[in-house]
Amino acid sequence: MTNHYNIEVLETQTHLKVTYRDDKFRKLEHLRGKLDDAMLKQLGRIIPRSESSMQSYINHYQSKVSYTKIETKKSLYTQFLDEWTAFFEQFSGLPPKFTGADGNSLKSIITYLTKLSAGSETEALALWKIILSKWHTVKEFHQQNTDLKYINSKLNIILHEIKQQGNTFTQGTNGSVEL
Repeated sequence: MTNHYNIEVLETQTHLKVTYRDDKFRKLEHLRGKLDDAMLKQLGRIIPRSESSMQSYINHYQSKVSYTKIETKKSLYTQFLDEWTAFFEQFSGLPPKFTGADGNSLKSIITYLTKLSAGSETEALALWKIILSKWHTVKEFHQQNTDLKYINSKLNIILHEIKQQGNTFTQGTNGSVEL
């Protein structure tokens, strides 16, 4: 997993961006502020070699250097993919093989569910979670086909079957998603 931190040397107002991948230092970027030869020689003192030691650096340099983790928000596509991946692994016990065709199918599912949810991405994601959680209520033939290409091609049938089982789609920010 990749994480980024902003580091500000308070005295000189120098801003740096540090990147860690799998707890190891990967990259340093100078964003703004003065950076002279003397600072370059001392720069290694304020940058942890591993992300796990970041807290000790924060405590040690608290009045001289500011460390801030950069939080990144997952895209809607990534959230849908994460939900399906967890569903697939739970259902089959294996990690899924994911191809470009699967990515296109997922994009199509996202577009359709967002349209059903009156343009609300939050409600579209909630509907996707409901579909995956109610998977056991669809016909056995569909239950055995958890591939994204299949789900996309039979989405209308799957939604209809879930609705026929008496399942209501009542999760969302401003009410329910009606099918």
